Amino acid sequence: MWLFVFISALIGALSLIIPVYWIALALLGVAGLIYLALNPDKTFFLAIFTIPFTERIRVLPISFSINEVVILFALGSCLLNGLLTAPKVSLRTSLDGWIVLLTLLFLGCGLFSISHTGMLGFFKIVEAFAMFYIGIYLLRTRQITRADVLKVILATALFQALIGLFQSVTGIGSDFRSNRGYLGYLGLGSNMVWHGKGTTWHFNTLGNFLVISLLIFVPLFFRHIRRRKIALLWAGIILLGIITTYSRGTLLGLIAGLLFYLAVSQPNWKRSLYMVGAFLLLVIFPLVSSLSNSSYVETVSYNERLIIWQVPLAAITASSKAFWFGSGLNSYSLAAWPYIPAFVPLSQYHNWFAHNFYLLTVMESGMIGAFILFSFLLFLWLNSWSQYRHSRGGHKTYAILISSAMVGVFFVSIFDHTFASPHYKVFIFVLLSLLYVQDVPSKRRV
Repeated sequence: MWLFVFISALIGALSLIIPVYWIALALLGVAGLIYLALNPDKTFFLAIFTIPFTERIRVLPISFSINEVVILFALGSCLLNGLLTAPKVSLRTSLDGWIVLLTLLFLGCGLFSISHTGMLGFFKIVEAFAMFYIGIYLLRTRQITRADVLKVILATALFQALIGLFQSVTGIGSDFRSNRGYLGYLGLGSNMVWHGKGTTWHFNTLGNFLVISLLIFVPLFFRHIRRRKIALLWAGIILLGIITTYSRGTLLGLIAGLLFYLAVSQPNWKRSLYMVGAFLLLVIFPLVSSLSNSSYVETVSYNERLIIWQVPLAAITASSKAFWFGSGLNSYSLAAWPYIPAFVPLSQYHNWFAHNFYLLTVMESGMIGAFILFSFLLFLWLNSWSQYRHSRGGHKTYAILISSAMVGVFFVSIFDHTFASPHYKVFIFVLLSLLYVQDVPSKRRV
């Protein structure tokens, strides 16, 4: 009782110097934080929802995004939950060894980076590992289900697609315009279009997030979703969101992921050939025919990209140390920018970033580090495909959606470096928690 009297007196005193609406907002904020602290499942879902919020807040030499703040809060909420409820649960998975190896790799690349922000890159990969184990904890303690996580991911994708559509149609919130309009190439409108980017920093970033989300959706649609009309509406909006980013590398990742799913999900090899052939004939061939000789593909042609790729290649081959051990995390501006052609103005240097996840990885971690990281990614694809072939029921679906998503990542990364971003490492490890949560047998279905 005395506590309520004290709080009431404090609020009354504050109202004399602070506007009442600010006090009300502060109280709502405190109440919201307390609610999230006591409900780690809601905090985890909020962390997933904020993955595409890539805008960074800079305080002195440190920068962080709202997603990173929520991840830290989610970790604290889970620790508090564990102290209050003390559930008996193991967090062990078959990925633990890989995570230890990757932790050592990124720690070394951060410590010995030529950039003073190298260790920040290490802390950001730790965020992805934290989200993986938070997901494992919540799933194994039955506070959430795998279906819940997928619903949040797809709702996030739908929200981002709607924002991207609005930006592309109106130009409001978009910061890039080009002559990539599909209708223009068909003679039905202008080539000039605005690129939707959602709440991300670049239209490629939004496109790649939506592609992985759609590749996740496809196996669910054919295997589990019953309300087909609503599901098709959601998928259509997400697909329009992908299209209106006008990201060509994104389309490549989507096509590769869909082809993989069509090929491996059929009951026999004849049906696989039929489905893949039909997709190539009805979708890919018309697309290639209409765009191959247009300006749409100019900047993703081999010769054009090779000019940009020569910059990180020069940094990689600058010395034996750079070749084998790399220049360290967050080192691109120091290691590669000196090799940008002299005719490029400084204001355009950001357009000369790697545009290739593989080259960027070799430049930062060297051939040794790249071998470790790419071996891990290859393991994820092969292992998820193997689990798909040898499992049944719902787990079979989770395995194929992870495998299809990894194919999308591989192909998107040829012409883009989005998956070097900490946000997308978080996204990938959230998905991995859905597959590897069953490494430890449990009596009840997760």
